[in-house]
Amino acid sequence: MRSKSDNECRRGFTLVEILTAIAILGILVVLAVGNFGGMNEKYKVEAETKQFYADLMDARGRAMQRNRWFFVRIATTGPGYGYMTYEDRPLPDGDGVFDNTVDALAASVTVRHPIITVLAGGSPNFGFNRNGIANDNGTIRFVSTAQPDYNCITINPTRIKMGQYVGGTCVEK
Repeated sequence: MRSKSDNECRRGFTLVEILTAIAILGILVVLAVGNFGGMNEKYKVEAETKQFYADLMDARGRAMQRNRWFFVRIATTGPGYGYMTYEDRPLPDGDGVFDNTVDALAASVTVRHPIITVLAGGSPNFGFNRNGIANDNGTIRFVSTAQPDYNCITINPTRIKMGQYVGGTCVEK
């Protein structure tokens, strides 16, 4: 019987084996980073959509609580995409008509992604009356190459819903 020497038992990895393992690990890292970038973009669009939805619901609630009109102004052209909400000032104004020299700015938000509005009134701007009813209806969406779960908002006089823009329409969720 022949016994193995200490050198035969302590055999290590060859240079080819180590380089192969590093190459495989490098490919996995590149794939993971690519997927993370896409997921990160999706989450940013979803966060902007959810924040806008929350701000719309806040403006609607304040309109009912304070018994005043609240107006939403959307910047649909860059640079500086975003939206602003205004509170209709009481007397001497308080007329339910937007006037940026008198009405108070309640919130101003800048977003990274372009906003497209398709509202029945043809304007990217609308308001909530004293009963919380919107004076326009249509769709607002954030434009992105990612496919997030939420990237659009539908506005109806008595309802606001989030959804996913698919095939030219906002599918509410």
